[in-house]
Amino acid sequence: MDARSCGIHSLVADVVVVADSAVLLVRPAAPPDGAPGWRLVGDGLRFGEPPASAARRALREQVGLDPEDVVLAEVESTVDDVWRLTFHFRCEADRPPSPGPGILEARFFQVEHLPPLARGPWERDVIFRVIGASGGVM
Repeated sequence: MDARSCGIHSLVADVVVVADSAVLLVRPAAPPDGAPGWRLVGDGLRFGEPPASAARRALREQVGLDPEDVVLAEVESTVDDVWRLTFHFRCEADRPPSPGPGILEARFFQVEHLPPLARGPWERDVIFRVIGASGGVM
């Protein structure tokens, strides 16, 4: 059982992965929310899994990265169909991404030229807030 299976709340960890002035985005084959397009690396927390562990797991499974430092930038609480707590992390890429099973493509995009994002302006705002929290692109 993972935290996404509850109809009341959802616990999610995502990661803004940066290299120079670019951000890593992925296109999943089967997005969990059904919205196609580019998005941050991330996943729902499994039962009892700490948010940082979920962020590291998503990095390994989705893009084959295992950076030394994965830093919590902020925690966001939103309510739509469920109450969602999203743990936004940031890290520097330790090597080029290697898309894992379920990921169609993983690419770096210049921050000034982000593609249309699956979750629209909300995801773009997250990227800019997380980058801003670190004093700019790492």
